[in-house]
Amino acid sequence: MSAAAVLAERAAEFAALPEPRDVASRLDRVARFGELRRLIDSAGIELAGELSAFVEDEPDGARKLGERSPAVLLEARAGLEPAEASAMCTIGAAIQPRTNLQGEVLPPVHEALAIAVAEGGIRIARAARVLRTLKLISEFAPQERCAEAERFLIEKSPGLTDRQFARVCRDLPERFVPDDTHEREEYLRRRSGLVVRHLPDGLVQWVVTMHPEAAGFATAALDARTAPRRQPTFSPDPSSETGQPGSEFSESAGIADGRTMREKRLDAFVSMCRESLGNDSGRVAGTSVTMMVTMTLDDLRSGLGQAKISGIDQPIGAATARRLAADANIIPVVLGGESECLDMGREARLATEAQRRALELRDKGCIWPTCSTPPGWCEVAHDVPWFAGGRTDLDNLMLLCPFHHRVYDLEGWQLIRRDGERWFIPPAWVDSARTPLRAGPVPAFAGVVRPRRSDDIVRNIRGPARFGGLAS
Repeated sequence: MSAAAVLAERAAEFAALPEPRDVASRLDRVARFGELRRLIDSAGIELAGELSAFVEDEPDGARKLGERSPAVLLEARAGLEPAEASAMCTIGAAIQPRTNLQGEVLPPVHEALAIAVAEGGIRIARAARVLRTLKLISEFAPQERCAEAERFLIEKSPGLTDRQFARVCRDLPERFVPDDTHEREEYLRRRSGLVVRHLPDGLVQWVVTMHPEAAGFATAALDARTAPRRQPTFSPDPSSETGQPGSEFSESAGIADGRTMREKRLDAFVSMCRESLGNDSGRVAGTSVTMMVTMTLDDLRSGLGQAKISGIDQPIGAATARRLAADANIIPVVLGGESECLDMGREARLATEAQRRALELRDKGCIWPTCSTPPGWCEVAHDVPWFAGGRTDLDNLMLLCPFHHRVYDLEGWQLIRRDGERWFIPPAWVDSARTPLRAGPVPAFAGVVRPRRSDDIVRNIRGPARFGGLAS
């Protein structure tokens, strides 16, 4: 019986439960809900596995449907988070039955995991962690040992908390790593990497896992900028006795550095990035390596208000933007001010560097609804092709990643404009209703104005609430 069928039965039983009257009945409902949640995960994994198998069997299946992979397709159609959709497809593909050359059906490679999923005995996050652990083990162990490790993890999972299970999965591969230094070093390199996360509060979090060689370079570079003996102190009065040229500032005479060590490390890392950017004469996607900061002309003059760094959601202060504008490889873009002509008409087929910068500011990256490719990796695409009479003007240009550029040109998608917004229209064989899909970044809500100063906040609290000029 499939997980979906078991889910339907358990859901009917849950709906028929009487109203809880004591603690025991309430706890029973909680336990049954946990079972339903695991079964929902299992049904989703089975569906994702079937979708992955269909796309694999169908040549260019995902591309014809407008997406680069089954995971993105599942994300778009089922409304799932990207990480959840990706994990479902990975697990679903791993537990699919196999077929040999004679057409005989064979059990999945991860048979124990497939049974646990079908029975609703494991959640998505744990199943994904099991697969990651087994992948590390498979580099040093034969298939039989990997199967033993898989059965061990599945058996231990129900009795462990998430933290305990994570510790087991982290420690288990170490038992299979050889003592040979070279093999161990290569193992550590494969486990290294950098993950970028955009947090809800506007901060950007980088999680770095480094092998010994990378850690050596990074540690030496950071220590060179954060070592206590190399930290300056600043005298409040340079003309004072301790501030004469040639004399050393004592900590008591100067202003001590109040930054924490983590703040010092971040400042040191940013300074290294500044140096790298300043010395990099290369080009990315046809334009020079730079950072763009946008702000209005009024904010530039007053030093108040906000500015935005291209590719970063959280705004910065206008004063910070004015300071950044002095750097060589940081381009200030003044909105509303005079700028060079960006419309090339039919004179040229390729976009100019200035046009590309304007597209990066407007589109923020690939404008396909489900794509998050950054602008530096995108191509400039024409809405109406140049050979068909399309102009190389901003209104006829957009940023698309190479994959979605091919999809747009070859698979019958269209781009329309409504009330100043752009929408993709899928071909009828993808969506018979041809439902428009929003293209590009979601426009800011014009009704919300962020107060600039504390007195504005106080005045807004004391006065009547207003929206659109009407008192509420």
